[in-house]
Amino acid sequence: MIKIDSEECGVCKDCIDVCPEEAIEQKVYNIVIHPDKCTQCEECIEVCAVGAIYNDEDE
Repeated sequence: MIKIDSEECGVCKDCIDVCPEEAIEQKVYNIVIHPDKCTQCEECIEVCAVGAIYNDEDE
């Protein structure tokens, strides 16, 4: 599953813009990925400049 490390995330919103399924949204102080919409394409991982987004299956 794709996850966001909220301590690392700078809330730049690049992941929101690149997500083809609109599975990522901004809340008040953080970014949230909706697993029911996410297709695991990993485009958000590639665009994250600070490396805050990861696939927990790769651990």
